[in-house]
Amino acid sequence: MKKARPLQLGAMAGAAALAILGGWWLVDGLPPADAPETVVATSAAAGPGGTVGAVPAAQPIGDARPAPDAMLNPSLILVFESVLAEAQATGKAAFMAMAPALLAKRLPAELVARAMGLLERYVDMQEAMQALPPPDAGDAAALRKTIEARAEVRRRYFAPEEIEGLFGDEIRQDTLMAEKMALARDANLTPEERAAAAQRREEALLTPEQREQRRAFTAQVDVQRQTDAMDARGASAQERFAERSAAYGYDAARQLAALDQENRDWNSRLDQYANAPPEQQEQLRESLFNERERLRLAGALALRGSRSTPSGPNPSPNAAGQTPGRSPS
Repeated sequence: MKKARPLQLGAMAGAAALAILGGWWLVDGLPPADAPETVVATSAAAGPGGTVGAVPAAQPIGDARPAPDAMLNPSLILVFESVLAEAQATGKAAFMAMAPALLAKRLPAELVARAMGLLERYVDMQEAMQALPPPDAGDAAALRKTIEARAEVRRRYFAPEEIEGLFGDEIRQDTLMAEKMALARDANLTPEERAAAAQRREEALLTPEQREQRRAFTAQVDVQRQTDAMDARGASAQERFAERSAAYGYDAARQLAALDQENRDWNSRLDQYANAPPEQQEQLRESLFNERERLRLAGALALRGSRSTPSGPNPSPNAAGQTPGRSPS
């Protein structure tokens, strides 16, 4: 096994899914069929600490038949990702020695032995996936080739019913992204025809829940774009509220105004900490940030450093490790 932490392998399940490339539903020329009603939305696939009491039954999608085995469900992949992240092992042998106890924290006891077999093949599959060339998000034909290559790797390690149950949702999302990209570049279709075709494919490939998640995420992307534009021109608080209220409604505009203030407070504390002498930073770390914020402090500072501009050491508020429209804690 390569000298890559299982944590890195685990991250592949989300990052290697082609759907994550810039948002698989965000293809030029193909807006969502209906305007988003929710501006700020969150979702959770597991309970506190990543615990999953039982793996739920798989749900049918479009014409796909449901997996006959309730354990073969995308929720099990979330369990594997959580175990990989917690283990922090440096090799497969060390990880597999730790895995039974970690799985036992997340699954009923009667499922652990079988989950171990699936987990070992999952780790091997993810390592094989890393050998594939990275997908090209701008080329529909290249994306299709990558999808096919990933499908071939899955077939080496899992039976067809296992692939459908564990990875079917991911596969359909990847397929939809490639199809929408091809539609966006089809000069023989009008914009209306492209949008209608994309909507039909969404309805065929995605569950209602996935389509709702798509609308919610698209709304968040729209909010960020609008916020970036207002930041660029130095819009006042009154202008921000008026524009957001017109786009998303009064209540959403109030929420976003509150988050603006949270972001300003977060960035002010980051400034104070980053600009302090090293001998004072430990004290400031404890006094300025709560326990949850301290966990993400290093990442926020790294992001801030990567986005610094030539005009000075302090980036704009949106570049200081905080996503517009999201609470810093």
